[in-house]
Amino acid sequence: KKVLESVAEAEAAVSALSGQPRGTIRVTAPLGLGRRLIASGIPEFRDRYPDIEVRLRLSDHNVDIMKEGIDIAFRLGLIEDSSLRMRGIMDCERVLAASPAYLAARGEPAAPQDLIGQKHDCLLLRFPGAKEYTWTLRTPEGPQKIEVRGPFDSDDGDVITGWALAGRGIVNKPRFDIEPFIRDGRLKVILPDTPPEPVQLAAVYPHRKFQDPKVRLLLDFMAERCQRMIRDILAGR
Repeated sequence: KKVLESVAEAEAAVSALSGQPRGTIRVTAPLGLGRRLIASGIPEFRDRYPDIEVRLRLSDHNVDIMKEGIDIAFRLGLIEDSSLRMRGIMDCERVLAASPAYLAARGEPAAPQDLIGQKHDCLLLRFPGAKEYTWTLRTPEGPQKIEVRGPFDSDDGDVITGWALAGRGIVNKPRFDIEPFIRDGRLKVILPDTPPEPVQLAAVYPHRKFQDPKVRLLLDFMAERCQRMIRDILAGR
């Protein structure tokens, strides 16, 4: 590990002196975010900077950045590790949604309290260390935490979306993630007056990595691209 770190530092030093960034960047992101926003941008980034190689790992588990030698992690949610630097990219609206078939069978919730108990099935992103055991909704009285439950949970956010489309329950998702399904009517936003709190899209990385020119280039490129793509998705473009 120390040898690899020394090689990476040497590459960064050469890049800074030559003005031609080169070397390898190791990137991680959640599955859905990575597939929709990050993965498709890597070939374009490579076209601009042919001397930089990008290794992408997608996982809905929180990858240990320091232990696994990750240079940049794109994440949705709070960043609690004080040993890492964070660059906020944008705040993303979240919504609760379900299929018309589910709502016809189970009824549409009229208030956050309707999500409690056995009346409705909530679809949960759940794995060790997950924070989705409660949903925090914005109400006129302030943030309200709702303890949610349901018979279906998964560690893959796209699986949860698939269950929602199949009429199996209510999903809590960033709007851009499911906007095409909302637009075509396969999912309907519920409780629009008391939505979930927004989630921040951010990039996190070890402190020393910010001095590496190629890391800064990829951060700038992906931040601009993610902002543009999310705006386009929400606008239906």
